[in-house]
Amino acid sequence: MSRVEGVGQERSQAQLMTALGALGLIPFLAPPVLRIDWFEPILAWSSLQIIYGAAILSFLGGVRAAQAVFSDDCRADTLILAMAPPLVGWVLAAIGVMGQTEPRLAADALLGMAAALAAQGVWDVTSSALPEWYRQLRLPLTAMACIGLVIGAAVVGG
Repeated sequence: MSRVEGVGQERSQAQLMTALGALGLIPFLAPPVLRIDWFEPILAWSSLQIIYGAAILSFLGGVRAAQAVFSDDCRADTLILAMAPPLVGWVLAAIGVMGQTEPRLAADALLGMAAALAAQGVWDVTSSALPEWYRQLRLPLTAMACIGLVIGAAVVGG
């Protein structure tokens, strides 16, 4: 593949990931704004929001693990750290779902998820191992996801 073809392919990937990332914000922003109650009383909208946050943390941890594995310099510390986001997401999702009848607990879990996504975002944005377009994309996506979670915490916590 020539350099020109590589640049074109990277631009195409960045455009597709931007569109997919924007669509991926819907589950962060829609539940608290629209008060989606399709699954109540079994599952509150705040639980839907935090479960999605856990799934995204797992995805982002997987991106970092894959980046480490497929790099020329596979660092064990990156692989180990890449396991933290899914585990943190799992714990916060459990707290959020168990706390759906306790508004303060659900709100705290949503705020914890926002903090975890922000920490993952900082790690990604500051990593020279990731492509520049990916790092630039992570900042607005992380900010919007965190805003949605904070709104969710404010709404559910009263």
